[in-house]
Amino acid sequence: MKKSGKGQVQMGETIAVLLVFFILVLIGFVFYTKIAKSNIEAEQDEQRQLKAIEVAQKASFLPEVQCSEENIITDNCIDFEKLNAAKDIVKDNGLQYFDILGFSNITIFEIYPDYARITLYERPLEDFKTRSVTNVPIAIFYPKERKHHFAVMKVEVYER
Repeated sequence: MKKSGKGQVQMGETIAVLLVFFILVLIGFVFYTKIAKSNIEAEQDEQRQLKAIEVAQKASFLPEVQCSEENIITDNCIDFEKLNAAKDIVKDNGLQYFDILGFSNITIFEIYPDYARITLYERPLEDFKTRSVTNVPIAIFYPKERKHHFAVMKVEVYER
């Protein structure tokens, strides 16, 4: 009987094909996990930004600071007199406002015609991982002068 090495060669070819196949599957799996991780990080970033916008909207629509005349509320407007009173109220009742505003800082920067800085709410997180900042253009109404000044509400939201 004559022995042939043909069977061994075919077995070697099969093993080589399987090895290449598993290497390609492994490369595909690594590529897929990197794409999935990237998508998850992008979605988390989007959720953080939505949370910051939500806090900014809540701060803008606090009845304690809204401009109103004859029970008609003006959008994107903060009453200066109410704001000065509200910052003390917010400081004294921090737990009630924490439920609404969470770990955030809310500062109003008057830009035109004068410059002023008023901190409405301040509750930063000491060991935060991310901080999202949202700037909202607003008007500050001075009821004694009956004038509007241009300002920006800066809302910083902290997360672990």
